Amino acid sequence: MDADCRDLVAEVKPSVAKAEDWLWGRVPNFETDELELYLIVTPTRIETTYSAEGDYDRGSVTWTDSEGGAYRFTLVPDEHPETKIAGTIVSPPSTQVTTLTLNGIPADRGTVVERMTYYCRFPASGPAI
Repeated sequence: MDADCRDLVAEVKPSVAKAEDWLWGRVPNFETDELELYLIVTPTRIETTYSAEGDYDRGSVTWTDSEGGAYRFTLVPDEHPETKIAGTIVSPPSTQVTTLTLNGIPADRGTVVERMTYYCRFPASGPAI
């Protein structure tokens, strides 16, 4: 997976500016037709440049714990402010792969699901957003 991330980062050439363009709907016109999906993490928010599972994946965040490259949090989704989603971001320095896990996402027929999404970390200069 790490080699795939290195190859993808080399091909896409992600940047903070590109991530902000995707986040704010100013999608730049690049040579490729492929979507660039970004995870943007700040001290108070988690943002994604896509919507999934009824918009349970972006909103206000409270960081609850960290240990060994794993960061636990509680997410209050913008679209569902009455809901609290427990989650974890694992981003060990030894790999370019970052894993976002969201637990307890409401799904069909009253069930809840866990969703795990993988992102490729890239070097960034300066803060995002």
